[in-house]
Amino acid sequence: MTQTTVSVIIVTWKSREAVTKCLNSLGALDVPFPLETIVVDNFSDDGTSQALLKAKESLPNIRLRLILNEGNVGLSKATGQAYGVATGEWILLCNPDILFTNDFVSMVSFAKSQNEYSLLAAEMVNLDGSLQRMVIRRFPTVAGVFFSFSALGYHLDKFLLRNFFRDHCAYSRVRFKEPVSPVDQPGASFLLLSRDAVKRVGGIFSLEFPIWWNDVDLAKRAQESGIKRGVMPSIRISHEQGGSAKMLARPDRRYLFCQSMARYCKKWKMHPRLVQTLFFFDGLFNAAVGWPLWILQFGLDTGFHGALGYSESQIRGVLTG
Repeated sequence: MTQTTVSVIIVTWKSREAVTKCLNSLGALDVPFPLETIVVDNFSDDGTSQALLKAKESLPNIRLRLILNEGNVGLSKATGQAYGVATGEWILLCNPDILFTNDFVSMVSFAKSQNEYSLLAAEMVNLDGSLQRMVIRRFPTVAGVFFSFSALGYHLDKFLLRNFFRDHCAYSRVRFKEPVSPVDQPGASFLLLSRDAVKRVGGIFSLEFPIWWNDVDLAKRAQESGIKRGVMPSIRISHEQGGSAKMLARPDRRYLFCQSMARYCKKWKMHPRLVQTLFFFDGLFNAAVGWPLWILQFGLDTGFHGALGYSESQIRGVLTG
């Protein structure tokens, strides 16, 4: 039996339209190597599972395998489910809001031709073709986290520092070199990993990080294992940011993000108490000062309660992480 070259892993939740476009774009390619596609649906209620069953019939060339969960188990656990049945020598982690092009074939061909980089990412672009420098990042620092992800830090960086920290963390002012440039953390929106690398780091995602910060932790474990990570600037993949995460209420997203951020800081000894303190007071700051902006955007009642809920979720997240 021919060895599968790539196992494409996609986890969905309420992403029927996006994942259908994604699978159709993959099915439209003339892929010169054995491929399988494993999609895990986390109990969507928007018709995703029905759309996936249709895709399985209409796209035989992508060898679609489905795992339909009876509840939302999160991104990390669902990815582990898919990896457990994957047979490829390479694993492609792929968001459902990705559009495949022939650059994918070129990426796999390069990966197979070398043995230096075991984690490879593409240069992500918006639907209009502009660069999307928020997925590939440097490893976090206390300053980078504060100025990138807190309300106060974000506005200080934007208006006083001309986005110095955000640009630095996201390599926004770096021109990557061909054919591949080393990076700290290649994001998991479209990430090609060798099976050997996955074994060496003890699995793809840790269940400590159900949705966010799991790819940061993966890259950190890869670094600790001496595994090189890189980005291929000539490989351009369209990515509509947010995907399934947009289906979560903003307070819920903020809680899960901050909880995982606090867990990452504890695990990798990144001054967790300092980060908790900064984001605790930032939550208070946002509740006291940020609510007028929420009211302007969402109206008096929704905006006021939204601002308080968002701030409360941030504080609860960093304190329970």
